[in-house]
Formats: sequence, structure tokens, C-alpha cells
Amino acid sequence: MSALRGLAEELGGQFEAAGGSRPDHYGDADAEVSAARSSAIVVDRSDRGKLTFTGEDRASFLHGMLTNTVQGLVEGSGNHTALTDAKGNTQADLWLYHWGDRLIAETEPGLHTKVATFLDRYIIGDDVTISDESEQTAIISLQGPDANKIASDLLDAPVDLEMYGNVSADLAGKPARVCRRSYTGEVGYDLWVAKDQAAQVFRSLVEAGATPAGERAIEVLRIESGWPKYGVDVNDRVVPLEAGLADTVDFAKGCFIGQEVLAKMQNLGKPRRYFVGTVVEGVDVPDPETDLESGGKVVGLIKSGLQSNTLGQTICLTSVRRGFESPGTRLTLPDGRACEVVTLPFVPGKSLNTNDLNVSA
Repeated sequence: MSALRGLAEELGGQFEAAGGSRPDHYGDADAEVSAARSSAIVVDRSDRGKLTFTGEDRASFLHGMLTNTVQGLVEGSGNHTALTDAKGNTQADLWLYHWGDRLIAETEPGLHTKVATFLDRYIIGDDVTISDESEQTAIISLQGPDANKIASDLLDAPVDLEMYGNVSADLAGKPARVCRRSYTGEVGYDLWVAKDQAAQVFRSLVEAGATPAGERAIEVLRIESGWPKYGVDVNDRVVPLEAGLADTVDFAKGCFIGQEVLAKMQNLGKPRRYFVGTVVEGVDVPDPETDLESGGKVVGLIKSGLQSNTLGQTICLTSVRRGFESPGTRLTLPDGRACEVVTLPFVPGKSLNTNDLNVSA
């Protein structure tokens, strides 16, 4: 048993899925969601993929591969980016951080292997080394209005970072990296630490007032905040502009794989699909990939959804064809229930500027 799993069980974590690496909840998922909106939660995100890029050509190489700027980054900065193929289809989205002598990429759990394999094929004469740090490094996250104060108190120094900004820090005499990162719609910080520090850091944050939160609460917060998730809402058959990932693309940076397709789509202003929110009639949550119809024709697909206690409504993240993306558009499920397109996010964060959110309508 890992130290973090043992600590999670000690704190009341319930692992409902056999072999799950993170608890589903700590006894009351609704209370965990409420804590994220009103104070702070602490989350184990150590299962995230983590890649390190070193070598003299690391920045120029990634600049020509990823959709967002890399050579424009300076130490302590970062961005949300994507990897696309020659057709512009999304292979992954990543969070890229400049740590001075290296670049760090965070991916969805397990997706780092696909990303590393894809990129490695293009390293010909470049001085670039890709290292997988997923098992050596843990990520302990703070999310919520009180996250800044708790992180500053724990580090005994102010934490004043722009979105995706990052800084090295001393944490109980051990090196750590603090990255500004939100996936809940609230202010958030990820603490990157060595695996053997993770349990101590997690416990320290709980003792400082953060509520431990599990998978169930995080999924509620993600959907209420309108964040698309690769492998759930996004796949390798859509381009970033169709998948709620427009923030990952810098059209002024120059060439990258898939750039021509994305530039043409952007210049014409005609994505084939749009990533939107929908409110569904009734309490039953539609299954993923459920069709949405208009006039008897399929015009969209449900991607992920839930019954939001915050709103008292059934809400879904949805992909719809061009022409059906405007808020107020009425669509129909196969069972006859109505749903309506709405502006994302469903629940605006109280402590994060809406412009920081990755949402599109």
C-alpha cells in the first residue's frame, strides 16, 4: 500500500473502484464540492503523466511540435498546449511549464506515454531528451478561495503567480515546485514534490484547513466549470478549436504539426463542431455519446454529464454541429427529453477570473 493510499484511508477515503489509485470520496462528496467553492480542498493528483524535456534544442523542438508557444516562455511561466497530427486532430492536451534548465509537461493519467512516443519519432538531429518522471514525482493540489493563503503559509512566502506560473520553493527543508493551476474554476496551486514527501505535504495541507477531496467531487467541479477532459470529452478525431481547447493554439507562433488545418479553420471561422454546455430536462443523466437531435436529424453528442446539486439541474458537456451552438438552442434526446444549449461555465468560480477559464460557446 502506498503512503498516500494509507493516509487517504486514515482520513476516511472510500475506494469504490477495485485497484483505484485515488479515493472516490471522503464520506461526503457534496461537502467536498462545497469546500472547493467556499474554502479549499486538497487533492492527490500524483497519477498525472509527467514528462521532462532537457537538451539544448528542447524549446525549439517543442515549439515546432506543439500548438502553443514554447520559445516565448521564460523561466517560471507556462501554458496550456496541445499536440495535433498532420490533419489537426488532437492527440493530447498538455500543461507546459518552464523550469529553467528543463521543460515539464503534465498530461492526463497514462497519456504521457503516447505523447513521448509521438514526439520521439520527430527527434532526428535535435539535442532533446524526453524523460518520464511520472513515478518519481507526486502532485498535491490545493483548490479554492483559501488556496493562496494556505499555500503561502505552508511555504512561509507569498505565492503570487499568473495562471501556469511556477516557482521553486523550500517545503519542510525539501525542494518543491509550486505551479498555478486550476481545474475547478477556483484559484488553485499544484505542489510538485518527490514521491516520498507526498503524504507529509498532503497531511500538512489538511492540518492547515484544506478539506481532502476525491474523484467524485473533482468530476463535479470539472463539469460545472466547463473543462473538457481528454479521453472523455475530447478524442483524436476532433481539432482543438472544436473541442473547447482554443486556448491551446497560438496562431502567431509559426509552423507546427497540423498548423495549416487549424489556421484555415480559424481564418474561415468555421469549425465543424462546437463544445458547449447543455441543460437537460429531468434528473436522469444521459449516457456519454448519446445523440442529440434537431428536426429529426442528429446534430450533437453528449460527452459527459451529471446531476448538479449546486444548480439543481442535469448538466452535460456536449459537442454540437455548427449552427447549433448558440445559447438558447433547443435540442432533443432520443427519449424525447428536451435540452438547451447554455454558456459555459455552468458555475462561475468566485475567486478566478472567467478569462482564465478554458471555456467556449
